[in-house]
Amino acid sequence: CLCCTYFPDNVTLLFKLYCLAVMTLMAAVYTIALRYTRTSDKELYFSTTAVCITEVIKLLLSVGILAK
Repeated sequence: CLCCTYFPDNVTLLFKLYCLAVMTLMAAVYTIALRYTRTSDKELYFSTTAVCITEVIKLLLSVGILAK
């Protein structure tokens, strides 16, 4: 089964909930920060730049979580 390769049986429910909470928090912070910075009178930036930076942060968080 392909899903067994990605989700082995030895992964605990607590770890899955931890990963879900971290990714949800990351998405919420990203949305709020993007909305705040785009509505301010400061110099605007490309939204694709914000998306790329967010993806790099998510990658680092994921590697950090998996390294534990």
